Amino acid sequence: MYLEVKKLLFLKNKIHVLWLVVFLFSCAAQQVQLKSSLIPSKDTSPKYVLEENVTIKAPNAAATTLKAGTSWLIVGELDEGIVYRTKDQVVIVNSFNVHEGFIVIKNDNVVGYYL
Repeated sequence: MYLEVKKLLFLKNKIHVLWLVVFLFSCAAQQVQLKSSLIPSKDTSPKYVLEENVTIKAPNAAATTLKAGTSWLIVGELDEGIVYRTKDQVVIVNSFNVHEGFIVIKNDNVVGYYL
């Protein structure tokens, strides 16, 4: 009986160590953040209306669906691309933290989020 209890405690300690390792490694990665200066746009008229749902995904972030029928306005410009926002839905960037953000487009591709 003593041997069985000792074996169970040993396994329990291994499980705790495993959870600790998983926790530490999950905290190690971070979302890539770039410092950029936004040049505000003077034009605030709608530029795009999505005809169908579009799913986008940034590295280390959960996928986000942009809804059909949403109007997208230019907020401004960064070196990385043009920043768009919509009032028709909330764009959630669910990475290591949860943020509301705008999308950044360059050459007709979503290249990131502006937080």
